[in-house]
Amino acid sequence: MWNSTIKSLVFVSLMGFPLVGGATEMEDISSVSEVVKKRVPIKIEGKRLLSLRVLARPFSNIYKDKSVESGIVQSDVPAMQPFYVYTRPSAEDLELEAGWYEIGSNSQGKVVGWMRSKDVFEWKQTMCLVYTHPEGRKPVLMFDSKSTIKKIIESTDEERAKSVLKLYTAIDDNNISENFPIKSVEPKRAVDIQKEFYLLPILDFEAVDFGNREARLVKLAAVTNARAGARDESDIRKSKIYLNDAIAPSMVISKKKLQGLNVDVIWVFDTTVSMRPFIKDTLDVIRETSMKMAENGHNITYNFGAWGYRDSVEDIPKIGYTTKNYTQELVGIKDFTEVLSNVNVTLVDSVDFPEDMFSGVSDAMEKTVWSKESIKLIILIGDAPSHKVDHKWNLSGQNEETLRSLADDSGIYIVSIHLENPKAKRFNALAKTQYKVLAVNPGSKEGDSAFLEVLTTDKEAFKKGADDLTRGFSNNMKELFRVTESVEVQTQLNAEKNGEPSFSNENKLVDVDKVIAKDNNASASKATNIANRTFRAAMIQWIGSQTEAKAPRDIVAWAIDKDLENSDIPSLEVRLLINKRQLDSLATVIQSIIRAGFTGQIAGEDFFTSLQAATATIARDPNMVKQAKRMADTGLVPEFLEGLPYQSQLMAINNELWSSWGADEQNEFINALDAKVEAYKKIHNTPEGWIPLNKGDDIDEYVYPISLDLLP
Repeated sequence: MWNSTIKSLVFVSLMGFPLVGGATEMEDISSVSEVVKKRVPIKIEGKRLLSLRVLARPFSNIYKDKSVESGIVQSDVPAMQPFYVYTRPSAEDLELEAGWYEIGSNSQGKVVGWMRSKDVFEWKQTMCLVYTHPEGRKPVLMFDSKSTIKKIIESTDEERAKSVLKLYTAIDDNNISENFPIKSVEPKRAVDIQKEFYLLPILDFEAVDFGNREARLVKLAAVTNARAGARDESDIRKSKIYLNDAIAPSMVISKKKLQGLNVDVIWVFDTTVSMRPFIKDTLDVIRETSMKMAENGHNITYNFGAWGYRDSVEDIPKIGYTTKNYTQELVGIKDFTEVLSNVNVTLVDSVDFPEDMFSGVSDAMEKTVWSKESIKLIILIGDAPSHKVDHKWNLSGQNEETLRSLADDSGIYIVSIHLENPKAKRFNALAKTQYKVLAVNPGSKEGDSAFLEVLTTDKEAFKKGADDLTRGFSNNMKELFRVTESVEVQTQLNAEKNGEPSFSNENKLVDVDKVIAKDNNASASKATNIANRTFRAAMIQWIGSQTEAKAPRDIVAWAIDKDLENSDIPSLEVRLLINKRQLDSLATVIQSIIRAGFTGQIAGEDFFTSLQAATATIARDPNMVKQAKRMADTGLVPEFLEGLPYQSQLMAINNELWSSWGADEQNEFINALDAKVEAYKKIHNTPEGWIPLNKGDDIDEYVYPISLDLLP
């Protein structure tokens, strides 16, 4: 059970941040530590409670004193190991990288020793950054100085465009001077954070206006796992090796790897009574679409699966099932057509029009046995919306936003087809919103969604939409097959990498970008363009993973979290590295807040009066809750959410804001929190996505780079 993992309300995170209650010891280094009474870590400048911490760079040492000759306390400190700071170098020593930090393993005076300033990063926030999907934007430029990037941002649109073009051209042309203002650059190929773990801690930030958007200038540190090459140079002014790797085209891959492509297609569809008039057409579309995909895949492997969903079998037993996996293992097209012949609509009607669609999507994402290193695609078909989070028949406890975040983390692309029933007008707007949000895939432009809407009264439009969708996927597959069969592509990259042309045909490089469809085609249908966009974005991500694209490492630089050419496009996404104990603690606090919200609604109490009763057993100081004017002042919020450059709605909650909301708005807020708790459960219990920062880490110390969208 979820709460069985919560054995104490006193936790310490892997990153060294106390949660609910006081701090306990970090990794035990007691054999080499001395307890100094009354010593406390120094605080972050401008903060009263938050202690300054540092993260160790790979392959660093802890010394007995401020000299490498003093003797080593601990060699080869694990990368990103956190320490409290008891003595900080002077500004001058920091500038010269000649200073020393006196560090400790906890905030209670357990001093460990000294580390050189060049062997650590100061980390004043718990947030880090990850690159967004690279489709449709330029790689992130990492500037040597804040003033340079700020000057570019504050220039006119025309001047900025010229400056940015000049920088990218110099990088692409490998024409880098010694005084070039760019220290490093994000690789063009997508970096798979689960394969090639990297960390971009925020060391400093400044909110700025950029174009018509609020953006953030961030001082970041580029850090990678403790592995061979973790301290290799990635300053493009010094390392041609890293520069050549970074400018490699995003969609170039060897013929051999491309021929190993697997595409998993999972159909998720409504099998309730409301679908009875359309189920034959739906199954025909699924069958014919799958067959056309497989026929055009040639030597690229298609694997198919099917999930049906209905409503709560717990309350409507005769409905048959809530969700059903028709393919316990993914199958080829021949077996899949046989599977579809066994799909039937339930004979027992649901109580209302909405169904448990969210459970269908959730189970398909979580319980499907996906092929290893495949492109993962879900195609959703239904006529009804899902029950909302607060409905007892939403057994997943999810909403469209949390499911979309979980799909992003799992590399799952979703195409949704809503069969709009004119007789269900009052439900269609909700269904449209849910289906659209679920289909906002990585790499989507603002406002884009892989969402189709077809009237149930127009069967021909349904079939045409499916045909066009198939045509988009199939045409791209045909082109991939053609190029892998007749490839004579020998790119400049291949020559540079190997020093001479490759003699093996299977090792020749294919530029997929030249053979598959690019952006929206005005002459193509909406469905075909959806297929093109989805397939292209998925291929970029898959190629990056297969080619093991490497992130910059061991540098400190300034960047902006928007595309320098288009301020509407985010280039960096905020994540929080969180371990399971932190996740448990966060869930416990949120559950108490949810109880307080419901209690206040029933009893007519103000929010913080209800919160005081709901949190009596977990509050560090009940008086803080009683006297609090806003959530940030209660002492309940885990410290890793405090003092961050990105604020949450929860932190801003006060009695006035709560009281100004009507019952519907209050319920919407509570339901969103509830959906996030359910998402935490899935993250907690799913092994994928958890990353060991250091070799030999206990599984409970693995971290998950959780999206800001999933934070309260």
